[in-house]
Amino acid sequence: MEDRVTRILGLLEQHFPEARLLLEFRNPFELLIATILAAQAQDERVNQVTKVLFARFPTPQALAEAPQEGVEAMIRSLSYYRQKSRFIQEASRILVEKFHGEVPPSIEELVQLPGVGRKTANIVLGNAFGQPALPVDTHVGRVAQRLRLSSSSSPEKIESDLMRLIPQPQWVRATHLLGFLGRFICQAKKPQCSRCPVRSLCPYPDASSLSLPKK
Repeated sequence: MEDRVTRILGLLEQHFPEARLLLEFRNPFELLIATILAAQAQDERVNQVTKVLFARFPTPQALAEAPQEGVEAMIRSLSYYRQKSRFIQEASRILVEKFHGEVPPSIEELVQLPGVGRKTANIVLGNAFGQPALPVDTHVGRVAQRLRLSSSSSPEKIESDLMRLIPQPQWVRATHLLGFLGRFICQAKKPQCSRCPVRSLCPYPDASSLSLPKK
């Protein structure tokens, strides 16, 4: 299985050399807030929103002290903007009060913040802190199932399965590659199997026949 995974990642690297996290950020705080806002939202839209948001409120203290109505107005174009507004302001308050205004570099502390689950924490750890982390979003989970790298519907179990199959130094890069495959080719409703660079290694080329989790 490990050899097959190596071949899959090698082919994806050739096909998606530009694979990366699509959220724009300059520091761990910006990535944390952007990832919270990105839940059930397009990355492109989030980038537009955060560009304005961080120009006005560039630090945890500034965002924590911002008027709630103002923050809501700035992120109104995103789904669940009221709930997300509460999440990012409360998370900012906790960063100021408990972590001296810094984003903690550990998953145990990150998941204590409002709006932060394991996936969000892993995105921050892997992309802002350079730690070995393997976040499983919708795209990564779908691809892992269709390639039969995991048979679970639980993101945490999929994460565990991938961690066993992929060498730790490749975890972050692997999530970018699998994510790009899921985003641009192995899509949920209409997978473009004829264009897939790893079709020869996929046990179910007609991936659309599979029943997959929505999250």
